[in-house]
Amino acid sequence: MEKRLENLEILSMEQENTIEALSREVHRQQLSIQMLEQQIQILKTRIEAISQEEVLPPEEDQVPPPHY
Repeated sequence: MEKRLENLEILSMEQENTIEALSREVHRQQLSIQMLEQQIQILKTRIEAISQEEVLPPEEDQVPPPHY
């Protein structure tokens, strides 16, 4: 009976360690997700700004080099 109780205590400690490790990993992943969401928002803003600029046809977009 004593050995069985000892095994249960060991199992409980291992589970606590596993839960703590998983909790740290979830926290690290949440921080990564937040950073990626911020980067996506920045890119979205840049793309919207670019798409709102006036786009010239290719023939008008060709500016001659400064030495002409």
